[in-house]
Order: sequence, then structure tokens, then C-alpha cells
Amino acid sequence: MLHAANNQGCADRWPGTDTPLTLRFLVTFDDGPHPNTGKVLRHLARNTVQPHIKGIFFVQTRHAKRGGSSDGRAMLEIERAEGHLLGLHTGTAKGHLSHTGMSPADLERSLLDGKEDLDQITGKPTMLVRPPYWLFNAATLDSYGRHRLHMLLSDIKAFDGVNWGIHLLRKLNFRSQLAGLRTRFLRGTLPVMNHTIPIVVTFHDTNSFTAEHLGDYLSLLVEEAARLGLPLHDKPFLDDPDELLAAALRCARSSPHPERTPALVQEAQ
Repeated sequence: MLHAANNQGCADRWPGTDTPLTLRFLVTFDDGPHPNTGKVLRHLARNTVQPHIKGIFFVQTRHAKRGGSSDGRAMLEIERAEGHLLGLHTGTAKGHLSHTGMSPADLERSLLDGKEDLDQITGKPTMLVRPPYWLFNAATLDSYGRHRLHMLLSDIKAFDGVNWGIHLLRKLNFRSQLAGLRTRFLRGTLPVMNHTIPIVVTFHDTNSFTAEHLGDYLSLLVEEAARLGLPLHDKPFLDDPDELLAAALRCARSSPHPERTPALVQEAQ
């Protein structure tokens, strides 16, 4: 069975507590590195909402116009140095290929190569994967598990591959998706970590409009969440790399192989 879904699999009920719950946005970016990525990093560091936001970049490590170029590898190093996390999108020179369309051998090679590329840059085991086109099935999940990769999808999508045309449409897009999250919040079916509910938001650092206007997007998220009465944390965006990873693992679809699940994931759960 083929899937293209949101993070419904990570939802659970939080334990009874008198401590108020707050929401924090976990921002992610797909398809880079790209010449636009530098602008995205500057917006994350300096914006009108919250400085020094940290994000997760799901990258193409060997595509000739992405991480396979000297400029691309340099950008990955900059992302790491600035405290952002790197996750795997693709590890093949052929670029943005669906994992579900690959042969088992090609997928195996892509995951091995991609993890090796990122491990060398970060000095740590790569733990997160996001499948191209968001398509996965039982076979790809099994492959991720064998490589100790945890699949992170999304709760809110900017759909920034679409030319929305006017500001109002971007606002309504976020409002609609946040309204759905509000329903899940009221039902108590969102994941919780240390009395905080992480909300995964997806952009593309390859998108020129996003690179120029990410600060506006960040403001919109906060404004629309407040409009709907969602209880945001004083710092509405995750900004600590360790907390970012723990929150991502809390929301990720974890390995079907319990013996291969890192302790950090078990602690987050």
C-alpha cells in the first residue's frame, strides 16, 4: 500500500496534568541545498518574530546541482555550523527520485550514500529521512528502519511550490491547516514532549519566494495560530538543536525494528 500522509501516526493522548500545554513550530525545508538557502538561513537568524530559529533541512546529497556540487557541500557545512539539522531526502546523483519507485538495491545504495555524506559533515549518525514526494510504503519503511532512519512528514505545509499570487491566499492556507490542528489539540491527539506540542511546518529552500519572504511566513504562522486561540509558547519556534532533534523524533514514524531504535527516541516517547 502506498502512502502520502501527514504525521497522524505519531499522535497520542498526553497524560493528565495541570501544567499548561503550549505549541511550538518546528520548521523544515526540502530539496536543497540551493543558492536560495543562504537567504533562508539569514531569515531564520534575523526576523521580526524570534531570532536564531533552528530548522531541519532535508537535502539531496549527490545531485550535481544540490549537495553533489562544491557549493552545495559548502552550504551543508554552513547549515551545520549554524546549528541547523540535516536530514536525508535523497542520496543519489539522479536527484529527486521517489523511494517507492526505486529498486530495493537502488534504494539501499541511496540511503547508504546519503547517510555517509551527511555523517561526514555532521560527525553524528543521520537519524531523519523525508521521502521525496512524501511517498512511502511498507518496503521503504522497512529500509529506513534497517538504516536507523526515522521518517518525519509534516503537520503544516506552506505549499510554496504553488504561486499563491496574493498574501491573503497564503494566510488562508495556514489558517485552514491550523484549524485542523486546533481540532486535534482539543481532542488531545497531538504528540507532547515536556508539556510542549511540536508542530512540523514544511517549506522548500529551493523556492525563490520563500527565500525572499520567509520572515512573512513566520509571522503569518504566529498570527493565524493566535487568531485561532492556539496556546503558543513564549518562543513559538524551536531554537535549540537538541530540543529540535528530540521533537522531530517524537513526531517521526519510528523504526519498525525496536532493537534498532536509539535511546533518544525511546526517551522522547
